[in-house]
Amino acid sequence: MPKILVALLTLLVLAGCSSSPEKAPAEDAADKSGLPEFDAQADIRIRWRTQLGDGSGSNYIRLQPAVQNDTLYAADTSGRVTAMTLADGDELWSVDLDVPVLSGVSLAGEQLFVATRDGFLLSLNRADGTELWRSRLTSEALSPASADARRVFVHTVDGRVTAFERADGKQAWSYETAMPVLTVRGTGAPLVLEQLVVTGFATGKVVALDKTLGIPRWEVRLASPDGRSELERLVDIDGQPVWEEGIIYAASYHGNVAAISLNGETRWQEPGSSYGHPELALGNLYLTLDSDVIQAYDQNIGARVWQQPALSGRKLGQVTAHGRWLAVADNDGYLHLLSQVNGELAARRLLRPKPLHIVYPNQTEATNWRAVRGKHMGIRSALLSTPEGLLVYTNTGELLLLEIRDR
Repeated sequence: MPKILVALLTLLVLAGCSSSPEKAPAEDAADKSGLPEFDAQADIRIRWRTQLGDGSGSNYIRLQPAVQNDTLYAADTSGRVTAMTLADGDELWSVDLDVPVLSGVSLAGEQLFVATRDGFLLSLNRADGTELWRSRLTSEALSPASADARRVFVHTVDGRVTAFERADGKQAWSYETAMPVLTVRGTGAPLVLEQLVVTGFATGKVVALDKTLGIPRWEVRLASPDGRSELERLVDIDGQPVWEEGIIYAASYHGNVAAISLNGETRWQEPGSSYGHPELALGNLYLTLDSDVIQAYDQNIGARVWQQPALSGRKLGQVTAHGRWLAVADNDGYLHLLSQVNGELAARRLLRPKPLHIVYPNQTEATNWRAVRGKHMGIRSALLSTPEGLLVYTNTGELLLLEIRDR
């Protein structure tokens, strides 16, 4: 009998260590409350998962990892930066910055860039995480830095865009815009083009700065601060503008989504209030509206292609194109897949954390395993599409790589 028990335990351990994708557990009735029904067209499986810090919890922090080739780089809220293999999540190196991080990691060449809560931009060696230089910022940065071959550009919450030399961290220029009394907490990362640095501000304007001098070349207003209250006059552009084939696309809160030429000419502009950034794929522009409706626009003329209201009220993040699907996460920890062609729901999975072993007095061992639930189970950080799968970082601090297969 002891030999049989040992053999069974060994098999259980081996099964738990298997690297095969983790199948989705059955959802109970409480989990599915208020969720729309659909005909499943794809399966979502977990290739690997790992814990990176405690997560952002209820704080409005949208940490996101960065990927280059077969390696991913991520920071947690405590300030630990980790490099891992993308295929299996194995740690390559890890360093502790000893100060909280608010904006995630960006990379260019052999450098990583991280902005800390105490107002510093750090440059780290991509090979081992050693610090190369640090430069003082004028305020916090809630979005990752952007860089080209020469400089790195940071958008801080005080309405400034600052350029630093990548070689030594010296400030090259700084541009400041007047801030409204009340803003949505967030900023978009600058879009770095050949001659311009383009970003959106809390004034509802998209501004193109000369990349060398830092002076404005043009600006386009996407929203006007109209309304009786300060809340109604919020017109922030919190998402990063995106660019394709000479056209820049951006969206504002309480305003519009627009396509803008490199010379500042508005090609088209349509209603579309959003906190997030547009996503381009299949000739369409996809946007999560502030009403939690997902809308597709024709990329060339701005006409509405389709609209998906079935997830309204779920506090959605921005949609991310992955393969032929659109992926979007919600505040309850669900990941939803939609068709890029018509917006139909295609798959869903609850990305709940692994159960924790909690010791309750006078209880049996079986009742001590409880799934982690609660208000912090959602997914606030942007999803990241990679050749190996879809990267997701949850509010509880779990980083997951998901495999999506058509049925």
